[in-house]
Amino acid sequence: MSSERFEYAEDELEGVLERLGSALTQLETSQGEARKRNQQICEKSLEDGSKLLEEMDSEARSAPLQYRAQMIATVRALESRLQLLRSSHRSILSGSKSARTSATGGSGKQQQQAGDGVREKVISGIRTLERTGDSLFRSQQVAIETEQVGTGIIEDLGTQRESLERTRNRLVHTETELDETRSVLRKMTWNVLTSKITLIAIIFIEIGILVAVVYWKYFRKTS
Repeated sequence: MSSERFEYAEDELEGVLERLGSALTQLETSQGEARKRNQQICEKSLEDGSKLLEEMDSEARSAPLQYRAQMIATVRALESRLQLLRSSHRSILSGSKSARTSATGGSGKQQQQAGDGVREKVISGIRTLERTGDSLFRSQQVAIETEQVGTGIIEDLGTQRESLERTRNRLVHTETELDETRSVLRKMTWNVLTSKITLIAIIFIEIGILVAVVYWKYFRKTS
């Protein structure tokens, strides 16, 4: 993970959930001062769990992108576990109130039935918690695998981008060299053309001189 605070809060929350589950089990069967003590433990654990979840959620949302999905999935899994334990706590308290009402009416059988109903709800909640935890774990694994695939794609795209940039740089360099080559060719062409014009001019001059010499040597003396 990218945050030590997140990992520390996760460890703390795991301990709180274990303590809360144990207190709920004892709360169902305890009486008197022991029941009050377990009730205080449950309330304190629920409060601490909510604070730790808020801290973890804040850390997860500000984490780097490559860690964010996994961290948020962890937060959601722990949040579901806490909510199920909270529901079990409410069910136990509700069952206790029903049991006290039945006791006022003097019906021991109804007390037993109320206690059995609460126990069944707690067991059902624990089973639901386990199934939800397994489902969230699988979802978390899928999210991690998807994130890894996405990271690999991003790395491949980064490599391809670097390759394209190198190719583009080579093309720019090649184009520059071609421009220089075209400039040199234009100069060479101009030099060749100038040389041809100069050569033709020299030839015409020599022909003119030759005609003048012949005329002066032969036709001038004759006249």
